[in-house]
Amino acid sequence: MAVSFIDSLKLNSEQREAVLYEDGSELVFAGAGTGKTKVLTAKIAWLIRERGVYPTQIFAATFTNKAAGEMRERISELINTPCDGLFIGTFHSLCVKILRREAEKIGFTSWFTIYDTADQLSLMKSVFKANGIDENTLQPKSVLHAISSYKNKHITPDSLEKTASSFYEKEILSIYRIYQESLKSADAMDFDDLIANVVTLFTVSPKTLLEYQGRFHHILVDEYQDTNHAQFQLIKLLAGEVNPVFAVGDDDQSIYGWRGAQIENILNFEKMFGRTKVFKLEHNYRSTKPILAFANAVISQNTNRAGKALWTDTEGVDEVRLCGYSDDRSEAKKVVSEIRRTIDMNELSPEQIAILFRTNAQSRLFEESLRRENVPYVLVGGMSFYERKEIKDMLAYLRLLVNPRDDVSCQRVLNVPARGIGAVSQDKIIAEAKMRGKGFFQVIMSGEGESVISGKARVGVITFRELFMKARDLQNSGATADTILTELVASSGYITEMNDGSEESQSRIENINELVNAITEWQESHPESGVREFLEEITLASDLDTYDGSSAVSLMTLHTAKGLEFDRVYLVGLEDGLIPSRQNFDDIAKMEEECRLLYVGITRAEKQLICSYAEQRMRFGSVMPMGPSRFINRISEDLYRLVDETARYRTSSWEDEIQTPAARYRKSPSGSTVRVQSVRTPTPEPTKQIPMYDDFNQSSDVQFRVGQKVSQTTYGVGKIMSLSGFGPDLRVTVLFENGVRKQLVAKFAKLSPVQ
Repeated sequence: MAVSFIDSLKLNSEQREAVLYEDGSELVFAGAGTGKTKVLTAKIAWLIRERGVYPTQIFAATFTNKAAGEMRERISELINTPCDGLFIGTFHSLCVKILRREAEKIGFTSWFTIYDTADQLSLMKSVFKANGIDENTLQPKSVLHAISSYKNKHITPDSLEKTASSFYEKEILSIYRIYQESLKSADAMDFDDLIANVVTLFTVSPKTLLEYQGRFHHILVDEYQDTNHAQFQLIKLLAGEVNPVFAVGDDDQSIYGWRGAQIENILNFEKMFGRTKVFKLEHNYRSTKPILAFANAVISQNTNRAGKALWTDTEGVDEVRLCGYSDDRSEAKKVVSEIRRTIDMNELSPEQIAILFRTNAQSRLFEESLRRENVPYVLVGGMSFYERKEIKDMLAYLRLLVNPRDDVSCQRVLNVPARGIGAVSQDKIIAEAKMRGKGFFQVIMSGEGESVISGKARVGVITFRELFMKARDLQNSGATADTILTELVASSGYITEMNDGSEESQSRIENINELVNAITEWQESHPESGVREFLEEITLASDLDTYDGSSAVSLMTLHTAKGLEFDRVYLVGLEDGLIPSRQNFDDIAKMEEECRLLYVGITRAEKQLICSYAEQRMRFGSVMPMGPSRFINRISEDLYRLVDETARYRTSSWEDEIQTPAARYRKSPSGSTVRVQSVRTPTPEPTKQIPMYDDFNQSSDVQFRVGQKVSQTTYGVGKIMSLSGFGPDLRVTVLFENGVRKQLVAKFAKLSPVQ
């Protein structure tokens, strides 16, 4: 008997029901590891194969180009035919495709440049300089952050003008207008514009909106919990009153509120789209039962959620372990020595292991330990290849070739390598360009800029112009992108000036050669495309698009880890003040997002999860007392095994360590957290209490905290302003009522708490 197409997809009952539903919009709550991508690809394949929908009639948005590429391949395999016309990609890449066709309707050309963060900052600094804005009063990065927030909410300068009331808002509004005008003058858009401008396009041109509503019969969105308001508006506009929306996401993995994502988009989906049916996928195929029980216990602390409980058939032999260390260096040393032993014993290969942390700064100690132990590793989310100065310089040459109005790129490379064109000469050319109503690069290419400069600067500008005339002739003759780049590298003299024989210069030259390799390989796989398409692809790429984790231990933040999975995961630095971040303690919504962030980290683990915290950590130049995260402290102790490494430290395996018979930290009858001394001998030692949070410290049997009133025999009554050090080295800074400020060693100071 022939197997039907839907049966061939091998879906479980919940997945199958979601794929077959066709009476309106759908929201699929897909928990971690429950087959989210499988359902989305199956839905698209079913629409094409069984419902006769053309690939060109589908709008499918993902959050990485890598995910889009993998989905396209899987869909092609499922329907046994190429689906090249399928409109699938990131929101940004899909919007670029629309804007390349329609940009003229909102005042841009189809060849507009896409500015990255460095370009934005350069442009913003130019705006500040041209308008006499003091960078000590307003910081360009802060202004860009505010503008980005407005764009993600699709708040234009005109709409902001109606609500801006404070002096700060009015200042931002003024700069926002000039910044947008500067972008338009350069025929450029920043990343946030790509979505916001499509929303604007559809708003100001109803005819264009109707055209795209008629083209896309089905709207599908991956990772819906991460959408911001502008993305929601785009989806809502494309859907209109007819086109159904198929959204897949997990409210428990909404971790990007800091960059504009709105969890309300997924929680209020039923209110926003008519005839909606909700499905929940809870069968996890990734992790073991102990890991899922631990994950469920953590996320259940949140209240603003749809409510799911992941389950699995995978038993697992390893329980979750929580390891306590005396300090952050011990934590890094022990974790890495365990990884070294694991690799040496061929238990796991490096790429099956990940170390996850809350902040990028935490990677340093682990990187140092990994290098000492000669363990291969990759830091995911660090400076990418395309962010390096020499690479950005060469890309600026290419971008100028594509977009002659890109003055930011022109100013970047006009005197790189040095051509004697200093700041004074450049200012004269800028003034001439303004007087003539032209762009900076335009007056250089026309020869008009040379009239206001002389000497070495004039020769340098002529050399620069001739370089681009030659490159433009190559482009017009049909030369490939790699040929053009090779010519620019050679003719610019960039490598010649850079090559001073140092190791750093050799590394930078190797990077440029690697860029040539990259564009050559790209050209071979894209024979019909050119420089513009190459620039567009690398500009829209994310860290995860280039990450493959080959033969190396992965180090990354919890945010970066989303969407990945590993056999063994080390979740390090699980301390109050780190996760949750201290700055979010008083914000309920942000605290729930911190909890979701931890949940994301936990659910990256397939077979083994090892969590750890340190009792003290170097932060802000001082050793700070720490303690386990409140998220861990609130869950049942029978869901993990605690390994106490605080009293002594050895580089043996976890199994060789003496185990603590009870949790080192527990709740007191009053609900506060206390530390219980580990039992390591047949005779129990006395217990000592240490408050959990890192604004506390101890000296002998006395506990101190910032803000506490104390009394001292010589100076009288005062208030603790700060603490540093730990244990016998604890130093207490006290401001006494007589105005004297003293830093005292706590164990000698004879301080007494004042009630």
